[in-house]
Amino acid sequence: MADTDLAAAVATWDSEKQAINIAHDSLIETENNLALALALKGETNAYQRLEQLTKPDKPHREWQIRAALREQNWSAAHLALTKLDNDSKQQDKWQYWQARVLSELGQKNEAEHLFQALSRQRSFYGFLAAEKLQKPINLAENPIHVSTEEINQLRQQKQFQVVSEFLALDRQLEAKRQWWFAAANLDKHDLAVAAKLAEQWQWPTIAIFTSAKANEWNDIALRFPLNYAREIQDQATAQQVDPALIFGLLRQESAFDEMADSAVGAKGLMQVMPKTAKEIASELKQVWQRDSSLFNPNLNIQYGSFYYKKLLAEFDQHPLLATAAYNAGPKKVKRWLPKHQALPGDIWIELIPYKETRDYVSSVLQYSLIYQARLQRDSLKLSHLIRQVKPN
Repeated sequence: MADTDLAAAVATWDSEKQAINIAHDSLIETENNLALALALKGETNAYQRLEQLTKPDKPHREWQIRAALREQNWSAAHLALTKLDNDSKQQDKWQYWQARVLSELGQKNEAEHLFQALSRQRSFYGFLAAEKLQKPINLAENPIHVSTEEINQLRQQKQFQVVSEFLALDRQLEAKRQWWFAAANLDKHDLAVAAKLAEQWQWPTIAIFTSAKANEWNDIALRFPLNYAREIQDQATAQQVDPALIFGLLRQESAFDEMADSAVGAKGLMQVMPKTAKEIASELKQVWQRDSSLFNPNLNIQYGSFYYKKLLAEFDQHPLLATAAYNAGPKKVKRWLPKHQALPGDIWIELIPYKETRDYVSSVLQYSLIYQARLQRDSLKLSHLIRQVKPN
């Protein structure tokens, strides 16, 4: 019943549960499920329902915060934040919301202290904190330092020579398999060396993932490369879309793997669906050939950029909504728009029902700001990217 008529399900449960002999565990589970469903649907009674739970778990506590944020009930949000476990309280996201709530409650000094600490982080919420303080974002850049000799020694190892030969023959799949076979027994330092070798070979996807295996997160040029810069700039000009946004989308979608092929069929650098590509080809009066055409970087970037431009037009040039629609589809995003009054963009992101899309949006916006710095531009403003979201 909750799947088709949530209000009726809640009313039926409340009126009938006392008259039925229900196992205690089932009672708690049903209460939890209904409360969470109310929060995900954005119902106004969600906060109260979540507050009454006797055994809430982590998702219920987080959605209680979100339910309060939806109503911009800052006192309730503050109370809900106190109920998080200690590990969660230390996360950038909840540190930001703690500061944001304190600021709204008039505790400016405490809020600024939290914002200051958070603004030193290279994360979406660190960038939001910097915006609140009107400070530049902190990239916390620290390139991987390995010697040329170390890179050359690794290159000369037999296993990596095999990788080089596969690349020379343009046998990408075998090259990737051989790379990870060769890298399997490397220690942390040698993985960092390998990441720099992949960077020298202009193999950005492998460089990015190898640096992650080495727990090297601060080599900005390596982790946010400028491959396909000419193609991206051409499409940015043609579609009148900021190139940093296209870079941010591409980095999140494929990490520069031009042969990326998702389980649902999205293909190439910007993970364009073949059905969408056929529609775009028709609009551009181009002859569509085959799905594998999307592995062509030029075509993929053209179609991905064109589709993002269409989403921007559909959502009143709001990058936040267009970015969410690129991941979840425009129909879902329209269902997620506020029902009655406009919401600040940061709150709207937090209320996205799908964790995947919440994370996706924050990553793309974060990456876009990093790319803006890499491109030495200043046209993107975070305050504009997360401006208020109006009701449907």
